[in-house]
Amino acid sequence: MDAVGRTASDLASAGAAVSAALEAFAVEVATVRKRRRALLADIEELRARVAASDSDDAVPHEYRADNDDLHTRARRLRAEWEQAQDDLTRVIRSQVGDGSPFLPGLGGGMIAPPLVMTDFGRVARNFGDALRLPLLKELAARGPQALEQWAAEHPDRARRLLDAPPDAETVKGWWNALSADERTALITGLSAVVGNLNGVLYADRGLANRHTLEVELPRARARYEELSARVARAEPLSVAERQEYAALAERVGALEALKRTLLASTAAAPRTIIALTLGHPPLAAVAVGNMDTATNVTVDVPGMGSSVAGSMEAWTGGAENLYNEQRKVAQQTGASRDVATVAWLGYEAPAMPLSTEVLRSTKAEAGARHLGDFLDGVAAARGWPHGEHLSVVAHSYGTTTATLAAAHTPVDNLVLLASAGVDPRVPNVGAVSVPEGHVWASQAKSDFTANVGRGAIEVPKPGFGGDQPISEANPFASNRTLVLPLPSTHPLNPGSDAWGARTFSSNDERVDGDDLPGSDGHGATPATEAALAGNPVTERGYLDAETSSIRNTAYTSLGYTPDGKKLP
Repeated sequence: MDAVGRTASDLASAGAAVSAALEAFAVEVATVRKRRRALLADIEELRARVAASDSDDAVPHEYRADNDDLHTRARRLRAEWEQAQDDLTRVIRSQVGDGSPFLPGLGGGMIAPPLVMTDFGRVARNFGDALRLPLLKELAARGPQALEQWAAEHPDRARRLLDAPPDAETVKGWWNALSADERTALITGLSAVVGNLNGVLYADRGLANRHTLEVELPRARARYEELSARVARAEPLSVAERQEYAALAERVGALEALKRTLLASTAAAPRTIIALTLGHPPLAAVAVGNMDTATNVTVDVPGMGSSVAGSMEAWTGGAENLYNEQRKVAQQTGASRDVATVAWLGYEAPAMPLSTEVLRSTKAEAGARHLGDFLDGVAAARGWPHGEHLSVVAHSYGTTTATLAAAHTPVDNLVLLASAGVDPRVPNVGAVSVPEGHVWASQAKSDFTANVGRGAIEVPKPGFGGDQPISEANPFASNRTLVLPLPSTHPLNPGSDAWGARTFSSNDERVDGDDLPGSDGHGATPATEAALAGNPVTERGYLDAETSSIRNTAYTSLGYTPDGKKLP
């Protein structure tokens, strides 16, 4: 705790210096106010004498000397007031530095802003934040029970570790300096925090999240079964209990889906839960591959109707399909086969139609913030500046989310499949932080659902085909006819010439003598879902194995053209 003691001592010294400066400032304020009152009285006395004179001049000749003296006294008083403010500002800045978020410099006015604007609650929180990691190390030395007790007694402080975490570089240095026993204690005693803390090794985050899964699933099941028994007996539940019952059903479903997802892990394609929060709804991310050594990480962003409970198994299956295909591409191009893909279900996606949520950007905006934070966390944890080695593959409404995120968060490659539309705040490909030529879009000609999100219900045009549907260009060159416009807030088609992404085919293709099936509709993983359910495969989607789409997505998400040319 030596560092904590030094921090406290430094803060106390700074506080004493600022306190002394404030006391001196208070004396100066009292003096200035006293002189101001005397000056105002003398000004009123001179005005009365001028008013009583017979002169038509604003200031009669005989009073000009007195008037000049009053102006001199006023200038001197203003200078004294400004000097007092400057003195206080200088002391504050010497203790906390310019641009401090909690002790700003003076901005003028009769009351010094530090006395009004200082957020001492924030000062206390910032001081507490500086102690968090040393405190956790101290508790870890006492074992996991000490950490569990601290989290139970201080839930707000534990929650703040997730809401306002230390920077990843600081966490990385702290985590690497811990002993094996201390890490183990933190993984089991504070798993909900460690499993989501950027800078902790992803393998250790996986262990922490697995521990959370193993602890929370039986606990949630037991409480859910207890309430279910009461419902079966027709016993009334309170409003709070009904809300708890619904939340437990969602939680149990999510945790069971994650458990099944991990059971499908193999040595060739290892799976790790690298993020898990049990709010409403539960959110999670599962990595395929080694996140701590991968030379490229691709984050897959799902679209409408997706949830951890209902989608995690198939979405992770799609991420594994892409992982396997990327490794083939790497072998063919001579690149590193040490890649990782992430099945990211880190935002609340809109419900399926007939819900109108898919026509609005509201959930994409919130999702973009979560996605940006996740990408920043991966980049910081791996030491990858400017989005290097990071790619995003998005499907359906996920493209609305991903383009809003990429407008502020740089990535190396961006692939937009079956786009439900791009928000006008991202008006063209130049508005995303992605290298030129590294943004791709694709929509199968049999997909008539994606365009609904863009506000266009369309039907096929007999005799026309084409890889990339066009809704706003020459109607004679389009393969569809618009039958009903809808009020979408994200109407832009990334595959159009106006938006500017490069395009590739998601239709049937013959490549190097092999016939690759295209996507049969809008779904990302219908064949994967059928296999999970033990049903025969009747259709394929954008991220199903052995499709033209998964092949082309693998190339473009690694920075190649679909024909294997490395992009500059």
